[in-house]
Amino acid sequence: MIKWLKAYVMSIRKDIVILLILDCAFLLLMELVLRRIPAPFPIFVRIGNVFVTLGISFLASFIFYFVQVHLPETRQKKNLNPVVSELFNRIIVEEKNLLMNYVNTKPFESLSEDIIRAGVKVRDVNLNDAPLLLAGMGRNANWMEYGFHQIEDIDKTWEMLMKYTAFMDSELISILSRIQSDTTLGFFRTMKGIYPSFKHAVKLNGFESGFVDLWRFIIEQDTYFNTEFSDYKK
Repeated sequence: MIKWLKAYVMSIRKDIVILLILDCAFLLLMELVLRRIPAPFPIFVRIGNVFVTLGISFLASFIFYFVQVHLPETRQKKNLNPVVSELFNRIIVEEKNLLMNYVNTKPFESLSEDIIRAGVKVRDVNLNDAPLLLAGMGRNANWMEYGFHQIEDIDKTWEMLMKYTAFMDSELISILSRIQSDTTLGFFRTMKGIYPSFKHAVKLNGFESGFVDLWRFIIEQDTYFNTEFSDYKK
C-alpha cells in the first residue's frame, strides 16, 4: 500500500495537488460554514452556487485526470524505470571511470578535492599509458584519446536515454541537461575535433577546478540514482 501511494499518489504534480487541496478546503468551508450564514442579498447565494459548481467540476476533472491520464502514465513510467536506470547508471559509471583513471585513484569513494587537483596537475595527457588499447594501432591510447572515447560512450548512452524524457521527472531532465553543459566533459567534446592540430600543446594546467566540479556533479547524480532507482541497483 505504501509503495502504491508513493508511486501513484506522491508522484502527482505539485501544482495540481495544491489546487486540489484549495478546492476541497473551499467546498468544505462552503458546506460546513458559509451556507449556514444568512445571505444579505440573493445574488450572494447565486455567486456561491457558481463557485460550488466550479469546485465540483474541478474535483470531477481531477478524478478523470488521475484515472485516465496519471495512472496509465505512471504505470508506463514504472515499466520503463529498469531501462532508464540502466542507461543512467551506465553514464555515471563512465564518468566515474574517466575521473578515477585521470587522477589515478580508486575507488571513487576515496576521491577528495585535494587528490583530484593533485592528480590532474601531474597528468601528462600525451603519454600513451591510458587504460584503453587502440585497435589496429598496437598501442594504448594517450589520455586525450581516452577522454574522447569516454565522452563518445557517455554521449551515445545520453542520446538513448533522452528518448524517454516524457517519462522522467524534472530533476532527472535537469541532470541530463547539465551533462551536456559540464565544463570538463565539454572540454573533451571540443578538443576531439581540433586535437590533432594541437596535439603536443594540450595541457591540463588550470583545469583542476573543472575536474573537481565534475566530481561533485557525479556525487549528485549518484545520490539521485540511489534515491530514485534504489530498486534497480546491481
